[in-house]
Amino acid sequence: MLPILFTIGRFNVYSFGFFLALSFLLSTFIVWKFAKEDLKETEYFDAFLYTNIVVLAFARIFYIITHFSDFDFNPLRLIVVREAPGLSLLGGLIGGAVFLFFYARRKKYDFLHLADLFSLAFSFALIFAKIGEQLGGAGYGRETRFFLGVKVVGLTGIRHPTELYEALLYILLSIILLVLYKKSVRRKIPSGVVSYLFVILTCFIFFGLEFLKERSVYWSILSERQIGSVLIFLLISIPVLRKIIIAKWLSKKKKNI
Repeated sequence: MLPILFTIGRFNVYSFGFFLALSFLLSTFIVWKFAKEDLKETEYFDAFLYTNIVVLAFARIFYIITHFSDFDFNPLRLIVVREAPGLSLLGGLIGGAVFLFFYARRKKYDFLHLADLFSLAFSFALIFAKIGEQLGGAGYGRETRFFLGVKVVGLTGIRHPTELYEALLYILLSIILLVLYKKSVRRKIPSGVVSYLFVILTCFIFFGLEFLKERSVYWSILSERQIGSVLIFLLISIPVLRKIIIAKWLSKKKKNI
């Protein structure tokens, strides 16, 4: 753990804030690079900026809702992240996706294409965000004897570096999504595949790593993150499976005719 990355005079540069800034710069660069190829830098930049604001707002709101007892009914702690840090990535994804859908519809953009591009950008951004969380001590796992275990200040034993595990998984996911996005641009695969895989695999990452985490809000036998992951998985997968089944049925019907 390294909450303070370095100090300039009396100014402390915190690990989480530093890596969060890096994640934003990297994701912005990715959007710029591919938006430039579509000759729509301004349009995509505006959409990406607004979506980022909504993602952060909903991530904070969902975290407050699911951890309300941690705030001691102090309004200042609800707003000032330093007083009571915490963001819900699932909440941010839900809010961002809903906003982007209506924004793209209003501006008459291709929603699935934007969702693919932003999913790719967010996947790369999450690599640095998770590293920042690990260094800042925002997340830690259960006690372990695993060789990658780390010491957490104020806690006994060696702990799973769960945020580091997530960062490693997002590196792999980002590479996969980058390859698929380039294929979607060349129309070798349909639009929407990249964003679908991003959401589905993120749900799997959340669900699996939650078993290694120490601090979680549990409802019955599953944590709130796991329940949210399952609900999002079903919400996304059911319409997709329905379309696949209908497409196969229509294909068989045409063959019979």
